[in-house]
Amino acid sequence: MEPATSYASTLVTQEMDGNGLSPVGRHLSQWRIRRGLAVASLATRSGLPEKLIEDLEAGRDWADRRHVLSALAAGLRLDPVELTGQPYVPYGKEHSAVHSLGWHARRYLARVLVAGSAAGEADQGQLGALVAELRAADDEGDLTSAALKVPGVLELIGPPPAGTGRGTAVLRTAAHVSVSRFLRMLGYRDLAWGVLSQARPAADDVSAVLGEEVRLLLDMGQAELAVARAARAEVDSPAEVVLPLALARAALGDEVESERLLAIAQRTAATSQQRSQVASAGAFAAAERGAHDRVLDRAAGATCLSAGDRSALLVLTASAHARLGRYAAATEDLLAAESAASMHARLDPLARELVHVLRSRPQEHSEALGSLAGRFGMK
Repeated sequence: MEPATSYASTLVTQEMDGNGLSPVGRHLSQWRIRRGLAVASLATRSGLPEKLIEDLEAGRDWADRRHVLSALAAGLRLDPVELTGQPYVPYGKEHSAVHSLGWHARRYLARVLVAGSAAGEADQGQLGALVAELRAADDEGDLTSAALKVPGVLELIGPPPAGTGRGTAVLRTAAHVSVSRFLRMLGYRDLAWGVLSQARPAADDVSAVLGEEVRLLLDMGQAELAVARAARAEVDSPAEVVLPLALARAALGDEVESERLLAIAQRTAATSQQRSQVASAGAFAAAERGAHDRVLDRAAGATCLSAGDRSALLVLTASAHARLGRYAAATEDLLAAESAASMHARLDPLARELVHVLRSRPQEHSEALGSLAGRFGMK
């Protein structure tokens, strides 16, 4: 084990406040020292510049690109959640309700994995109503209400019965994808995989599951595996798959292929919402290569998104504004992200990075940022 002595070792015990380490910077410093690595060694392992690592640990820089977070996690032999700190300790009643999904998912998986377990055909009407309510709450950005639907959904769908009808199979797939997405957002990625594996979609209904698998692999820092998984699927690639695949290509530095996939999605987009989803994906792809002006240009075309997606995009544009030194605009977008879908924003690790970053920059919104940090459960 090599010595890890550096100025960063004196920073590990600092509180995560507006003047200390960023959330990722704090965990990065702790894990690097725990692994016994010097900054130079981690730079070699991750393929990232030493200065970037030093700046992250000192709070002079922040994590807002997927490939940077993935490279650091790979260099430390970690899952990226170890650097973001997910799943976050529940803060407030709403967060506690969402956080309980982990318990319900474990209970569901334990039940369906019991040898010899069986179930009859689910009540299609009841299941359809619950799935529709879950989707509507999620689209409105009310993640807490959506989470409260999950226990009933999981109880109803049970293990996959033999000879499931087409309608029930479609509903079960939609339910599993939605629950897996929630668990992924919370940081319970092992549980997300377990739930998603129970979807068992019909041959002509695999795109939603495949799209969530690609997103899950991306969040795990496995962009290459995400690309390989999509390549193995013998299905046409609708936007549900093409857009996360474009992000995977962008995270790998393959701008040409990423732009080609975005162009395909743009040509096939038939509604305002679909075109907005393409514009949003384009903004996230531009962020991977540090094209901050391009991020803002593309985001301007995403005018028709669900509340949760809108919140994520506003966090991205807030980061782009911050990179360009427009701290007031960045703060306004971050506050708007929380207003659009509060729990989505509070669960977003990049939003938490920005709360820290913006609080450390002198500006007119310091009081609002302090209140925001309190609602996020940050010191």
